[in-house]
Amino acid sequence: MYRYAIAFLGGTLCLPLCFSRLPDPVWGWALGALLLFSLVRRRFQLAAVLAGLAGFWWQAAVQLQSQLPPALEGEDIILVGTIDDIPARGPRVLRFPFRVEGREDAPLPIAFPRRLRLSWYDPQQLPRVGERWRLRVRLKAPWSFRNPGGFDYEAWLFRQRIGATGYVRDQAGERLGGPAWYRPVAWRQGVHAALEERMRSRPGGAVVLALALGARHGLTDAQWELYRLTGTSHLMAISGLHVGLVAGLCFGLVRLLWAASPALVRRLAAPRAATLAAMSGALGYAALAGFSIPTQRALIMVWLVCAALWLQRQLHPLNTLGLALILVLLHDPLAVLGSGFWLSFGAVLLLVLFHLCLRQAGPAATPAGRFRRLVQAQLLLSLGLMPLTVLNFHTVAWLSPLANLIAIPWVSLLVVPLTLLGVALFALAPGLGEALWDLAGLAYSGLEWLLVRLAALPLADLHLARPMWAVVAALAGILGLLLWRGQPRHRWALLLLFLPLLLYPTPRPPLGTAWVDVLDVGQGLAVVVRTRSHTLVYDTGPRFTSGLDTGAAVVAPFLRTVGRTDVDALIVSHGDNDHSGGAPALIAAFDPVRILYSDPPAPAPRARPCRDGQAWNWDGVDFRLLHPADAGSDRNDASCVLLVESAAGARLLLPGDIEAGAEYALLRRHAASLRAEVLVSPHHGSRTSSTPALVRSVAPGLVIHPAGRGNRYGFPHPDVTARYAAVGARQPISGCSGALQLHLDAAGEVPAPPGYRERARRLWHRPDPGCAPAPSP
Repeated sequence: MYRYAIAFLGGTLCLPLCFSRLPDPVWGWALGALLLFSLVRRRFQLAAVLAGLAGFWWQAAVQLQSQLPPALEGEDIILVGTIDDIPARGPRVLRFPFRVEGREDAPLPIAFPRRLRLSWYDPQQLPRVGERWRLRVRLKAPWSFRNPGGFDYEAWLFRQRIGATGYVRDQAGERLGGPAWYRPVAWRQGVHAALEERMRSRPGGAVVLALALGARHGLTDAQWELYRLTGTSHLMAISGLHVGLVAGLCFGLVRLLWAASPALVRRLAAPRAATLAAMSGALGYAALAGFSIPTQRALIMVWLVCAALWLQRQLHPLNTLGLALILVLLHDPLAVLGSGFWLSFGAVLLLVLFHLCLRQAGPAATPAGRFRRLVQAQLLLSLGLMPLTVLNFHTVAWLSPLANLIAIPWVSLLVVPLTLLGVALFALAPGLGEALWDLAGLAYSGLEWLLVRLAALPLADLHLARPMWAVVAALAGILGLLLWRGQPRHRWALLLLFLPLLLYPTPRPPLGTAWVDVLDVGQGLAVVVRTRSHTLVYDTGPRFTSGLDTGAAVVAPFLRTVGRTDVDALIVSHGDNDHSGGAPALIAAFDPVRILYSDPPAPAPRARPCRDGQAWNWDGVDFRLLHPADAGSDRNDASCVLLVESAAGARLLLPGDIEAGAEYALLRRHAASLRAEVLVSPHHGSRTSSTPALVRSVAPGLVIHPAGRGNRYGFPHPDVTARYAAVGARQPISGCSGALQLHLDAAGEVPAPPGYRERARRLWHRPDPGCAPAPSP
């Protein structure tokens, strides 16, 4: 069975790994014919590959067909539908998936997306999961920042089968009704309301809510950072560990009680009754968690084990895992796009292989031996999952073995049982249920105290950015270590395959050159300049009212992805949010050696004003500040203007948001030294900037407009793009192209780089006809 599972998984991965667009539908008929031929000829492994390919193709095609028509983007429409999951609370906003049933003001197009993600600001009523509502909404097609190391929001929406995002236009929508009392969603909503009301402000309350219902929106950024550093994030997701724990507790309790009653045993053997109880308990917990994808995977695996117990069949562990894999992918082929799929199945595979190795060695005879094997299993999990962790999160939680050795039994034996027992008893004895929730929260608080101490140890935050081949080599090493059947002393040589993962040198610019990355932060600016051994960040992008901080979500992950752990200088050009909003988060994460700014307030107590004349040289690359000359300018015109010049004379000019007045002042002082091959357009391409005199003086070959897709200001302005086109400049827009990387080495024309959106395009990254590049000559 496991061979067919590997074949099925390989077929499922063909499209997402090898294609950036879905093949022509004609090839689908050829695939169907080949699948039928392989079945007739009994080539079942080939059939498994083709079935996996066909399943993913079908699901991807259905999702990509469910598109928001361009005519409806940005328009107010009235929809009727159901709140599809527990709304996540943010500052003044609720976010929730909305399953569309129909449109009130007109018929719905056939291809209209049936699942949306909506934000509702300052609602007068609180919507609850399972309720039907009539809402006036404004929608847009899926679109996100595209940067190396950044979160792929479009992939997440695609995986969740969400075809559009938007917001509710009215504070008062119309509630049409709630779910019937007997539906699981009604029970889930009732438990959520009770838990949120009583536990919101209590110690560990957000964790109790997450472990009971899978509602993790109450966990803070600081908590997630703590889990990342200690490798314990998996404990906050209702997954195989939790579902298996519930099934095991139900099995043990019912078997004990059932065996004590001879009358019950005569009707049904205690092991079979316990098996039914385990299946029911797992199903109930999965329903309480909203049948999330990790919960579905865990439920399938638990039911397979229970079915084997019921049928009194001895299943090979690898065959059980393989069958679970096939069933999960049949149910949801898009699951392969999520890191949780790989981490959960990877962890179970490692444990199964470890169990098979131990079976040959025989059982441990002493408590010390059993504890030693427990430690070995935890070390194996940390080592075996390290390649996948580096690939997905560019980090290594070396504290994970120790932290999980404490946290897994703590959460499994204290926090989860107390939480679920409180849920079970709350309907009968609310006071007792609430007391158990309090005990669960206090138990978690003790664990968190310990994790905080562990995370404070030196080098807890270890970042690695490695190529795919190094990850594959490390995975081959760990699998070979477990599957080795030769001389035992030779197997340890396979650990050498981990060396590229640990020691591979990060690419760096040669001396005298600079690599420049203009990041995609939407309507804002963030630029990273790297020399051989130094890093400069010019602006950090915005912090949005939704809580999204581009300093933490875009700039910091990018720096870690390219292997930069220190920031030598941070320049905040001026105080507007679209340039400075992410600065506090970046300062907290990297503690830059030097911080320069223009207008108060300073982003940090030790920051110093930038002034014309400041200059330095890093690794043969010159950095010069050309503006402001004094502190008398207003906010935009006070922007720090930076000129970067390679040893060979290639230049980059970063002018911030200066407008016409500051441009003329700059020309008076530095007209002879403003020529630059690359220019980031002043004020995002606003009509109030990029005066003809500045354009002629700089004469750039490449102008990058740091403007957001479909921004409300209309940047870059057509008059501005026409001026740059007149001097022969190419003009990509960062919000459309994604991050742009260019090399300042030899003087002369700098090639226009392909944007990250195109370089790293996958089939779920749909082109947007409304986001064309600015005119070029």
